[in-house]
Amino acid sequence: MSSSSFIRGLLLIVIVLGFAAACAPAPTATPVPPTAVPAAKPTDAPKPTVAPTTAPAPTKAPEPTKAPEPTKAPAPTTAPTAAPTPTSIRAAIGTSGCHLILSTTTSTADSGLLAAILPDYEKKFNCKVDVVAVGTGQAIAIGQKGDADVLLVHDRPSEDKFVADKNARERFDVMYNDFIIVGPKNDPAKITGMKLAKDAFKAIVDTKSAFASRGDKSGTNSKELSIWATLNITPTKEMAWYNALGQGMGDTLIFANEKGAYTLADRATWLAQQAKLTGLTVLVGGANISQNADKDLFNPYGVMAVNPDKFPGVKSDLATSFVKWITSVEQQKVIGNFGVDKFGSPLFYADSQEWRNQAQAPTSGAPALTVTGAVGKELKLTLDALKGMNVVKLNLEHPKTGKQDYQGVRLSALLDQAQVKAEATKLLLTASDGFTTEVALADARKCADCLVAINADGTLATAMAGMASNTWVKNFVKLEIK
Repeated sequence: MSSSSFIRGLLLIVIVLGFAAACAPAPTATPVPPTAVPAAKPTDAPKPTVAPTTAPAPTKAPEPTKAPEPTKAPAPTTAPTAAPTPTSIRAAIGTSGCHLILSTTTSTADSGLLAAILPDYEKKFNCKVDVVAVGTGQAIAIGQKGDADVLLVHDRPSEDKFVADKNARERFDVMYNDFIIVGPKNDPAKITGMKLAKDAFKAIVDTKSAFASRGDKSGTNSKELSIWATLNITPTKEMAWYNALGQGMGDTLIFANEKGAYTLADRATWLAQQAKLTGLTVLVGGANISQNADKDLFNPYGVMAVNPDKFPGVKSDLATSFVKWITSVEQQKVIGNFGVDKFGSPLFYADSQEWRNQAQAPTSGAPALTVTGAVGKELKLTLDALKGMNVVKLNLEHPKTGKQDYQGVRLSALLDQAQVKAEATKLLLTASDGFTTEVALADARKCADCLVAINADGTLATAMAGMASNTWVKNFVKLEIK
């Protein structure tokens, strides 16, 4: 059983027991001082021998039925909420061993990211991470009660308010991905290829096509509602086509798949679960983040340690260590590479300040590679900067010389870091001697194993798995996106 399932189970037991205790009159009457029910009266019972006909008097015992009045007494009902909460997550976990409570959004769990990265933290710090994966709104509410040590969420306005309210001292960038609109393959609202989410939403409401909303105050739900707001629409339960589910991203996608509905999803969860969502396809947002023309669908994630000044019970030192760990260059490499082997691109893109600093910091020597053209961010990367990225080793087959080992940076990672513009269609690869060759951007995107290889002598080369030999460029120095 996962730690998050364990926590949810214990919380459910506590809530059910609390509800039962509040509703059962007899038990709650028991603690009331005996003076509330006269004890002397029963000693008068012998009098029925004088007037047997009055024997029914004992039937007035219903007096004790008034005992429910004591249940109105605040002491029994308010005591549990005043105490450090039998309903709190911290109390449910207990105090045995080292535990760090991470309150986070469902996308980090449903995508498989947490399962991939948390064992490293647990090993390094000898401490169990207890994950509470809920919608971002709920995750933040847990932090507002001091029931978590650290938060990893994705709703920037809510995160900024969390800090402003002194629930955390600071927020730190961790990673980003994007939102997409998925829907039935027959696309009844005809939104395929629309560039802006608000235009797609308008088509959906105009055709009254089924729409599945998470409806759980999550970061995704917040983004969805903000898109409706641009159209001056506030979805309600009276709208038969609109389904507010109160569910996480995975369950919402399953519902949309079963009902032929549209939904807004984070790309990471979609990629992780698309194999079982055979009735759905991406209709707005493109095949990858660089093809997403709607900048409003950008989806940043932040981490915050809960403020010990406001909540003395939090494990501040551990929370701080978690923040430093997940934003470190070492861990950012792991995050940036997660999913590449399976999907051809990361499910999340590294974005901590430490990561950006090392990627952009000037180092000695001239740039070994320039990435330019139709990009949001031009890159001039030294050999040291390239080696500081996520370097992989692959055994690839050259069309002429056969299989051999290559070591380098995935081409897709460079394209993502440069933020290729949506209108781009091809790559121009240039060698130091002036040789050039072109590759279709779509083909490069589909090539999960295409590398910018780093040779032992410090030169670069492209290793374009599955492509023609002329695309395997030696002494590679420039990548231009057109």
